[in-house]
Amino acid sequence: MTNVGSLGSEARNEENDICSQIGDLKEARLETTEEHKEKHACEYADCQRHGFVAYILQTSGTTGTPKIVRVPHQCIVPNVQHLKSIFEVSSDDVIFMASPLTFDPSIVEMFLALSSGATLLIIPPVIKMMPKRLANVLFNHHKVSVMQATPTLIKRFGSEVLASVVLSVNTSLRVLALGGEAFPSLCVLKSWRGEGNKTQIYNLYGITEVSSWATYYKIPEETLCSATRCEEHVPLGFPLLGTTLDVMDNSGQLILEGEGQVFIGGKERVCFLDDEITVHPGTMRATGDWVIVKDGHMYYLGRQDNQIKRHGKRVNLESVQQVAEGLKQVDAGVVIKCDQDKLVLFVVPRRISEQRKGSTTNFRRDILLDLGKHLSSHAIPDDVVQINSVPFTAHGKIDRTSLIQTYQEKTKAKNSKSVLGRKELWEGIHRLWKVVLNLPEDLPDVSKNCMFLYSGGDSLKALRLAEEIETLVGQTVFGLTEVILNSSVLDIYNHIINTIFFEAKNKEELKDKNDRKMKRKTIKDESAGSHSKQIKQWRSAASIGNITTISRGSRIAKLNTNVSYEKCENRPDIQEGKGLMDVESSGEERKGNYSSDVSENMNANISLNEEKMPVKHNSWESFINKVVKPPHSDGSFIPEDYVTNCRTVSMKVRWKSDTAKCVDASPLLVISGNSGSDTTVYIGSHSHRMQAINALSGEIKWERILGGRIESSACMSRCGNFIIVGCYDGSICVLRGSDGETYWNFCTWNSVKCSPIVDPDLGLVFVGSHDQHVYALDILGKECVWKLHCGGGAVFSTPCLNKSPRLLYVATLGESLLAVNPDTGSVIWKHSCGKPLFSSPLCTSQSVYIGCVDGSLQCFNHNGDQLWQFSTGGPIFSSPCICSFSATNQKIICGSYDCFVYCLNEDGDLAWKFETSQQVYAVPFVFTNCDLHDETLVAVISTDGNLWILVAATGELVTSYSLPGEVFSSPVIWKKTLIVGCRNNYVYCLEMSTAEQKKTEMVLGENE
Repeated sequence: MTNVGSLGSEARNEENDICSQIGDLKEARLETTEEHKEKHACEYADCQRHGFVAYILQTSGTTGTPKIVRVPHQCIVPNVQHLKSIFEVSSDDVIFMASPLTFDPSIVEMFLALSSGATLLIIPPVIKMMPKRLANVLFNHHKVSVMQATPTLIKRFGSEVLASVVLSVNTSLRVLALGGEAFPSLCVLKSWRGEGNKTQIYNLYGITEVSSWATYYKIPEETLCSATRCEEHVPLGFPLLGTTLDVMDNSGQLILEGEGQVFIGGKERVCFLDDEITVHPGTMRATGDWVIVKDGHMYYLGRQDNQIKRHGKRVNLESVQQVAEGLKQVDAGVVIKCDQDKLVLFVVPRRISEQRKGSTTNFRRDILLDLGKHLSSHAIPDDVVQINSVPFTAHGKIDRTSLIQTYQEKTKAKNSKSVLGRKELWEGIHRLWKVVLNLPEDLPDVSKNCMFLYSGGDSLKALRLAEEIETLVGQTVFGLTEVILNSSVLDIYNHIINTIFFEAKNKEELKDKNDRKMKRKTIKDESAGSHSKQIKQWRSAASIGNITTISRGSRIAKLNTNVSYEKCENRPDIQEGKGLMDVESSGEERKGNYSSDVSENMNANISLNEEKMPVKHNSWESFINKVVKPPHSDGSFIPEDYVTNCRTVSMKVRWKSDTAKCVDASPLLVISGNSGSDTTVYIGSHSHRMQAINALSGEIKWERILGGRIESSACMSRCGNFIIVGCYDGSICVLRGSDGETYWNFCTWNSVKCSPIVDPDLGLVFVGSHDQHVYALDILGKECVWKLHCGGGAVFSTPCLNKSPRLLYVATLGESLLAVNPDTGSVIWKHSCGKPLFSSPLCTSQSVYIGCVDGSLQCFNHNGDQLWQFSTGGPIFSSPCICSFSATNQKIICGSYDCFVYCLNEDGDLAWKFETSQQVYAVPFVFTNCDLHDETLVAVISTDGNLWILVAATGELVTSYSLPGEVFSSPVIWKKTLIVGCRNNYVYCLEMSTAEQKKTEMVLGENE
């Protein structure tokens, strides 16, 4: 018999076993889920977890775009704990809550007090606006012992209150922690402290995105008491509890020494920004702050957006501010960039009442002169503005918007003042002259005949002086910059009077300056356009065979008097001159020709100065680090082409010629005959000398002393008989190319720095003058066919003649680009570019290009419509040149005062840019070299005399060479020689040579 009860019991036992197993599975699954959650929590921080977030705030946006920041407990608690320990906070302390609740340091202030039992002092915001009353409340009534604040809030107390109350010998303040802004210099810090003060001073650094502080540094007492350690910089210090700091360069590589950006993070020091829900522990946040790492310490350089380029050089606004605050007459200072291009220093004087009794202008002059003793010229502010106190935001930081508004209101008020009298204007010009040139205030007034350039001025200072004068008179003075550059103090004064007061005043004063000049011939009416007589004269000129000229900007022209010139292109492509650039004969023939052409005197001319300019050998792969390529670069340079035949390029002096003074003009090369055996360099200098030099031997064929300094580059007449060049005395000299004898002198009413050009069809010579005219001259007929007033503004740069449509382009220092009918002198269209144009226009069949002082390269079509504009980091004085890779692939290459050379495509997109060692004034020259696979190269020279040979397609460096002086002349290349003028008084001819390298495994661009 079966026992039913036992069956039931067995069934229940089996059921219990199953339930037990299911329970075990549930527990195991639950454990697995918890482990997963714990693992997930380790991998990611989740802001949606209950109780995870301590508080939420928004960044102020003063150092970037405002962000929502969710701060976890685990991120902020270590800050409070560590600072409590560092400051040794106890229940006896009184902590001032200097920060508003919207600024994250307020959390640290509150919980420092709450966690230690200290007193937290909260005062109405209005009291913070009254520095003396605030000092009395904090330190006399409530005896504040711990204070955390921004440097701006502390500066508002003023040096007297700081030394007598806040940081006096008897102050209650035990700890002063400064953060949120750049830490003051030690010199400023010491000026705040009263004698015998023992307050501990800390430098705090951090960002709201990793709330709140990241580092601390206590200023050693011996440093504060030292009288000789003012120049030392204060480091950011040491990481706070749980905080990690990295410094990375632009490529994201960690650095242990040098400059880089700070990144802050830590395993638990993580906040959630904007829409972030989960963040990986240890996430490092970019700060936008740049530091220099030296000897294991980080030193603050400034925010990335406060590192600006000015006149082609980097300026750190915080550094300028610290230098200004170190001056004896400055209590506090702020440097801000206003109106896009003006650097303005706002100053709180040490004793405002005394400063107001004196002259505001004298105070401004003293500041600028003192800054000139400590700063480079490019870092000196354009203006100094006195303010009663530095305005600050609710977070205690500098209110830059308020300062910019103050400056704009000040400028507007100046402009609305009544017109100055003659005496005030005269005195104002003298005063500004001294300020801009950094001359002492007590210097006697300059002579009325004093010239700006001869007194230490330059183009950039002239622009600044023009802006200062326009601010003084309260309106724009058209054409002022070129008057400053080329005229005396009296002429500047008269120009302003004529422009503002008496626009219809006669020009007798201008004529008196030119009474020593030759009497001019009668000029034909501007509408006259008949050239039949002239064309007949050109055809009757004696033929002297084939002539090729090479001038700056890769301009190659063939003057073949036996062939109709109508077959020539609008601009000769570089391939047209390939035979000129490359030696066609064999190596033996080249060697033989060289030995026969060069005289024994050539080596004597070179002398021992070559030892100061050593030959530089550079292989191609060694110099790619300075090339900056955009991601869309479409350069056609193929590195693998050079794997099997890597060549080294070197340069040495072949000859040099002494001109007795600076050579700013660019050379003109004239190659006569079919063999090119007779090649002459024509070039002038500041010594009034015009030289004709044998390009092979360096021997001077002839030398002429002209009537003035020569900066104009020469051109050759269409008949090949004459050289045309402009002079500072206002004359355009036509010299016989064979012996330098004067054929004709044509006089303008002012200096001629413009380089003339020749019309290949009619033979007219087009040239501009600082008298604001452009002239069309018939050389053989010795007459002016037409002249055109350009509407204001000197013509400094070289005109450009376009073949189809037939237009003459003229740029002026009066900011205008004009398209002129070359046959009649009538204006077809005119465009204002906004700033003076020192750059020469450049034409292609579709477009015209021009560089501007505002730093832009502008492109127009031949109807006058602007197609595009590309901005560089500095003024453009260089002229663009064209590099033609094919009929559909042309590049525009141009230098800038920001020290870069830029290569753009025809749509204005950047192909590459190359950083040189200094500003680029000279025009690049594009050429080919047969020893380097007929690769198209470009030669660039920076103003410090450094020559750079680059691959035109990619910007890679081929070789470099240093000349022993500044260079404002543009290079010209023929065969394997480069010719250029130098400010050490010499014209140099450099010879390029190549040599095979034994490396066969090298691939350009790859790391070995």
